[in-house]
Amino acid sequence: MYFIPPLLLFLLAGSGAFASEWVDTWWFLPFLISAVLIGLPHGAADWGVLCRLVARKNRARSIRGVAIYSALLLTSTCVVFFTPPLGLVLFLVVSAWHFGGADAHDFGDQFQLKARRRLLWVTAFSRGMLIVTSPFVFRFADMFGACEAWCAMLSSSWIPSEFSNAFQEVILGIFALSAVISMVVMVALLRASNPRAAWWLALETFLLIAIFAFLHPLFALGAYFLCWHSLRHISHLREFSHPGAGLGWLYRLSGPFFFPSLVVIGVLAWGTGSLHSPERTAIILLIFFAIVTPAHQWLVSQEIQSPGPA
Repeated sequence: MYFIPPLLLFLLAGSGAFASEWVDTWWFLPFLISAVLIGLPHGAADWGVLCRLVARKNRARSIRGVAIYSALLLTSTCVVFFTPPLGLVLFLVVSAWHFGGADAHDFGDQFQLKARRRLLWVTAFSRGMLIVTSPFVFRFADMFGACEAWCAMLSSSWIPSEFSNAFQEVILGIFALSAVISMVVMVALLRASNPRAAWWLALETFLLIAIFAFLHPLFALGAYFLCWHSLRHISHLREFSHPGAGLGWLYRLSGPFFFPSLVVIGVLAWGTGSLHSPERTAIILLIFFAIVTPAHQWLVSQEIQSPGPA
């Protein structure tokens, strides 16, 4: 499972170089596919994770876990709807934390680096920042426009255009820092006589930069979310399903969270006049992800990426 996502992204990046017009026209497809295939179900599987947390019959821990998860959902909902620009910034920060942490966790598992906690923390930071800043670095105008569309749908406005240059410089600085840190980690792995891990980290970093360089930034981001992050994450969710569960186990694990999530997305799309526009619906899906990602990340860090038994 670990090596399949990079292969899928490699094929997408290669095809994007020869079909850039098609990719630019259909950039919203990965997000819409993720709503029903893997992306949204992998997040809605929080239901199954919470159920196992409660099933441990540790009353204090169960109440605390459900309370924190609910509080994060409520807080992020208020931030997104009442202060959309702040909600967008927080979404970018939490997404960097979520994507980077997941990739570093899987990287540590694959190359037996769990004991090197500090190295994995640094890897998570650089990977998360790379994924979030790359879309802005290579197609700043497109991403800035997407941010404006996000805020406009929520009856707000993004940062004034006169500050766009300063915002772009900050993004470029963070991107450069993440690239430098990635190289430092590679050198550290080489010095530790782990060339396989070092070269694979180099390959992943180069591949992620390449997809954002050759593809529409939102298509690339959606493709990473669908074909890389979500696909790897479901391998960790298998332990939360019933033994011998057949096809559809992920949807059963998602339980009552999945279909209500689709309803909420539909209501948001209807309320913003986006039902007949796939492009606007994709932005609505991102708004929904902004609401649920903080709670999802907290639960993942506690129950899946915890260094010891949760």
